[in-house]
Amino acid sequence: MSENKKLSKLNSRIVGSIFAISLLIPQNIGINLLGINFEDIPLIVIFLVLLILKIQNFTLQKFDILFLSFLGIFVIYTTFLVSEFKLFNQTNLRFYFYFMLSYLCIDLLQKNENRIIDLFEPLGIVMLANFIVIIFQIQLPGTIDGWVLNNTDSINPFASGRLGGFQGGGPNVIGIICAIYCLLCVHKLIISGSIRTFLLEDRLNASLLFISLINLIFTFSRGSYLALFIGSLTLIMFSEKIDKAIKTYFVTSLSLIVIFSIYTFPGIFLKETNRSFLNSLGAKNTEIFVGAGGGNYIKSVYGEYLVTLDEDILFDEFNITYSEEERSRFLDSTVNEISMPVEGFLKLKFDYQDNLLPRSIISFYYSNDGSNWNQLGSDHTSGVVIDLIENDSFFEVGGWGDGQSPGDQYLSGFVKRTIIQTDDYKREYNFSKENRDIDYLLLTPLRKNQYESQVEYNDSFLRLERPRSYWLALPNEVNLSGKDFEITLELNLQSIPKGHETLFSQSSILRLNEEFNDQSWKWSIIDGRMYFFWIENVTSGYSNFVGGQSLRSGKLISKNGVFDSVISDFSLSQYDEITTSHNGFLTMSVEYGLFPVLIIIFLIAYSLIKNFKRIFGFEIALLLMLIAQNLTNDLVYAPDVGIYFWLIPIFFISNSLRVKN
Repeated sequence: MSENKKLSKLNSRIVGSIFAISLLIPQNIGINLLGINFEDIPLIVIFLVLLILKIQNFTLQKFDILFLSFLGIFVIYTTFLVSEFKLFNQTNLRFYFYFMLSYLCIDLLQKNENRIIDLFEPLGIVMLANFIVIIFQIQLPGTIDGWVLNNTDSINPFASGRLGGFQGGGPNVIGIICAIYCLLCVHKLIISGSIRTFLLEDRLNASLLFISLINLIFTFSRGSYLALFIGSLTLIMFSEKIDKAIKTYFVTSLSLIVIFSIYTFPGIFLKETNRSFLNSLGAKNTEIFVGAGGGNYIKSVYGEYLVTLDEDILFDEFNITYSEEERSRFLDSTVNEISMPVEGFLKLKFDYQDNLLPRSIISFYYSNDGSNWNQLGSDHTSGVVIDLIENDSFFEVGGWGDGQSPGDQYLSGFVKRTIIQTDDYKREYNFSKENRDIDYLLLTPLRKNQYESQVEYNDSFLRLERPRSYWLALPNEVNLSGKDFEITLELNLQSIPKGHETLFSQSSILRLNEEFNDQSWKWSIIDGRMYFFWIENVTSGYSNFVGGQSLRSGKLISKNGVFDSVISDFSLSQYDEITTSHNGFLTMSVEYGLFPVLIIIFLIAYSLIKNFKRIFGFEIALLLMLIAQNLTNDLVYAPDVGIYFWLIPIFFISNSLRVKN
């Protein structure tokens, strides 16, 4: 009884409030001692208080032995069984801290017989604070903090930016926190037994549910949307207050809402993602027993990309340095012959609709014989169906003087043939001297006049000249709008284009018909990387595109006189790409080896199965949400949500093993 009196002064709601306060302190402000700043102070204080209470009231139980044994083994493993030994590794210390703090919280909760839900209720103040950020679009110093502006001048809040939260985890982390609080409100709604009762008698929680949903929407975090769907579905299925008919209605309604959302907002749910590609890179760098060391995921996985950065920039942005041996190894593996002559085939593939999904897919390929094709990078999509503007004027090979190739840059080299193919149409244009004025026209820039001067041919290849001299026009016999199609070019180039050069376009502004005078689309190459640009209206011009500088895009090079590809050059614009799109367990596997991560996953699965009961419906739903989100974002590494992640499995294990006094 005396123990309970001592502990009753501090309960799980107070602890949860301190956690919530830490989420409102912007990151990297303060002392910066061993990576510790002001946002860490509340957690350190409550950790010390809980530790003192634990020591004062220490009783060794089965769960204590298991946890302390696990922590000791984990400390030894992550310190010594890694390729880069570092005694005071900040990433390791954070994991030890999260584990220990979660253990102490659950110990307090069990001894005081508190509810675990009390740890999450104070997140309501976090919802209110972030709602204010959205309303006033408050920007914070970090790149993904506060209101994160998009690269657009739109005043529409749905297009101007997204919510990034306070503490630096970014939209995906604040997204899962919003989803957690939404789940808590839904849990209270189900307990109330009536929507009317919930709305009228618990107006605060009803209001917070609305606010947290708005916050979640403005994170534009697809992983968080999915997590809430999984959590809500689990909660409904576990509820005893909802009969089977209503459960069926809810499941059907939720499914229809998800389908409706995907088809109504495909640009959010179906846009391309780099996660599969980045996860594949991580998997290639995973060993079973030995890891790269805590915090070395980026250095280990992206070494061949980052090594191209200036050493000072690399250290300032990533706190990474490479030895001369590492630099030589990475640089030797990325040497290419981009300036050498090259001959081969390039292909653009446009899929108007991705099976049943309402989005178009664009992909690029290269070949050395026109039969065996290699994809350059991965598929690209804007997430929506691209309805190309119909234009019945000429197709063009190379750029013309209408702004398609900025800065007077143009495709330089020889072209032999072009193939345009749809499901029911195929036309091959051969650019031999004999086929001039049959398969193609050479026109002067400003008029449709035939070019009369001498033209250079080389083994049935036509030389592409500066567009101010002549441009290559192909008769347009097919409407490509609303169709799947492929464009194939056979080229002989002096080198891989280094500037912005148009390969092929349906954007001739010469009018052949008064009904069609708009530009439409173009296929370009910029510094070896493929792009597809299209126009939705003439005023905005080529403001829409896919392809680009992403690591998944691929870069075209010449190797031994034929086309090849690498994915190497890196720029700081890709910073977010390599720091926010990881599977948390995969990241741990790279840094600590696969074996200890499998042990952790086993313990989580064991704790879930052991406590798979209706009374733990909220906790099970919460754990499934966090696991789902951690598969696409490394939540276990995020300072502002890592503590919440470990609370539930440690609670379940404690509940299974603890022998009550």
